[in-house]
Amino acid sequence: MTFIAKTLKIILLSFVVFMFFIPLYFTFAVSLSSKARINEGVIIPDFYLGNWLEIFGGFGYWRNGIINSLIVSTAAMGVSLLVSLPAAFVFTRYRFLADKHLFFWLLTNRMAPPVVFSIPYLMIWRGLNLWDTHYGLVLAYMVFLIPLTIWILAGFLSSIPKEIDEAAYIDGYSTFTLFRKITLPLLKPAIGVAMFFAWLFSWTEMFFASVLTSSVAKTLPAQLLTALGKVGWGIEYGPAAAAGFVSVIPGLILLYWIRKYLLRGFVIGRL
Repeated sequence: MTFIAKTLKIILLSFVVFMFFIPLYFTFAVSLSSKARINEGVIIPDFYLGNWLEIFGGFGYWRNGIINSLIVSTAAMGVSLLVSLPAAFVFTRYRFLADKHLFFWLLTNRMAPPVVFSIPYLMIWRGLNLWDTHYGLVLAYMVFLIPLTIWILAGFLSSIPKEIDEAAYIDGYSTFTLFRKITLPLLKPAIGVAMFFAWLFSWTEMFFASVLTSSVAKTLPAQLLTALGKVGWGIEYGPAAAAGFVSVIPGLILLYWIRKYLLRGFVIGRL
């Protein structure tokens, strides 16, 4: 690589990093600024900790949103993986009637915009007493998470030779034993990638969380949406910025944890 190419690469990477950190810096600066400083249009932090104290203390409004997001994201990730792992195994290892059509139908659910499901979900969830509950929101997310995780896991499973399965069957393994002792250990990178995308979707999703919850199960993104227009209180830039910065931290930690699995996912599979 020539000197000019290396220089251009460094400039490009520096620009990408700069554009990524500018919003983070602005959010963090606003979260450490008092209301008066924000109204003056100054984004230099004056180390006002009242916004952060309101997030983790106060009347529990923001703290409840963080807890709800953790509960919903973790449960949605676990349920989607519990369903998607055997489903992806069946789709890639067996042939049955209309298997390709069923797989395509699952993907079309992921392609559909969430607003298509909003009114039916709202009416059905109210009728079943699932509205404003954690498990109701998790159930709604399954329409989008299960196709996504099946698609990711099936891509990795397709790269595993079927000769391994045949050798296991010759050794007397049942399908369940094969799946538990051989397939699952080989799928660790895929499971890490699927966990990341499933958790990230549930953590950042705002539309369903706004429509299907009110107060008990409202997640942090939905609270951020309502915080920008509270009647009688104006726009709460400071607490919203602190909550927004908090919402970024778990995703960055999870991304660092599975970074090598994501890299492999771009090489092998369907990422």
